[in-house]
Amino acid sequence: MSRVLKLILIAIFAATIVGGILWSFLAHRADLAAEAQSDQPIKNATRVTQTGGETVVKFNRETQQRIGIRTDVAVAVTKRQEVAAYGRIEEDPSQSFVLRAPVAGSVRRMEDKPWPDIGQTLADQSVIGVVDPRLPPTDRITLNDRLATARAEMESSSAALVAARAALQRARTLNADDKNVSDRAVQEAEVKVAAEQARLTAAGQSASLIESSLRSTHDAATPLELTRGGQIVEVLAHPGESVESGQPILRVARFDRLLARVDIPAGETIPVDVLNATIIPLGQEGHPIPGERVALAATVDPKTQGQPFLFRLADPSSTLRPGLSVTAYLDVPGPARTGVVVPRSAVVRQSGRAWVYVQTSGDQFARRAVVLEEPSGPAWFTRSLSPGDRVVTVGAQALLSEEFKSQIQVGEENQ
Repeated sequence: MSRVLKLILIAIFAATIVGGILWSFLAHRADLAAEAQSDQPIKNATRVTQTGGETVVKFNRETQQRIGIRTDVAVAVTKRQEVAAYGRIEEDPSQSFVLRAPVAGSVRRMEDKPWPDIGQTLADQSVIGVVDPRLPPTDRITLNDRLATARAEMESSSAALVAARAALQRARTLNADDKNVSDRAVQEAEVKVAAEQARLTAAGQSASLIESSLRSTHDAATPLELTRGGQIVEVLAHPGESVESGQPILRVARFDRLLARVDIPAGETIPVDVLNATIIPLGQEGHPIPGERVALAATVDPKTQGQPFLFRLADPSSTLRPGLSVTAYLDVPGPARTGVVVPRSAVVRQSGRAWVYVQTSGDQFARRAVVLEEPSGPAWFTRSLSPGDRVVTVGAQALLSEEFKSQIQVGEENQ
């Protein structure tokens, strides 16, 4: 009996072990299935569809109001034919002034003001310092030699004048004594005295001028006066430096008027009597500047080999500087173009292209590629859209973000 009981207990134990193993296997398989299910990408509920080859984003009116989407009707505009040219801003030579040393000497600043520095703006007729004159040795020798000659002339004239006066006095005495000397002789003596007096006066004045010139090289300082003011762009000499006559001291320029040198693309030719252009400085696409033709440029750029033009720009803000790249749109003869203008806020960039969203129904917005032909104030002129299209002018970036969100799958592994 004990043997039978023993066998029964062994069988129960074995069954228990097998049951435990089977339960463990089934539970592990369920966990694996659940884990596999959790690893599957979770797709977002998308509002993006493809319709007729276009990407369409769908937002109901409540969502549109919450995001702040705004649309405006594209209005037809007519533009003259234009050719795009590219170049850079240059300094207008007529707006630049170089202050040069009036005499040779040593530069000295004014006691009550510092020496000018780059970027400082000076007014017309500003005095920035002085030049203490320096007389070259050869000039000094020449002046001393002329002074010696003038002094010798003074001594000679003085002696001659004394003799002439004595002769005049003698002639007058003899003339008064029974006309022993004629009246004519008296007159000739008077003329001689006047001539010698004139020679003495001229010699004295010449000596005085030469002495004054020699003294001025030690005592007089010549002011450095800026005839025409502007912003200092170069400082070419500093106090204490020795300068020669005509040597540049500093250069100023005004930037309220500049030149734009642009080159037509190689192979294209336009009439040389073009009068106007719209100039777009790099980074300031929303602020076009009208350009007035000055002339054809004097040289052709060896890199572009295009037809060169110079246009004068008026920049009251004086923020533009030479060297800045510009795009110019030159008016040329030809049939007018009809298109629309879209605000810059309506344009989004994706995959190296420009796009806008057009409202195709109350809650659907299609993304369409556009060719931005040229700036038109704070907008772009394009012929890629039709007049009457409702273009998203506010919130276009939110629509593009929604497209990106539709492509995201949570849990997806990069392969």
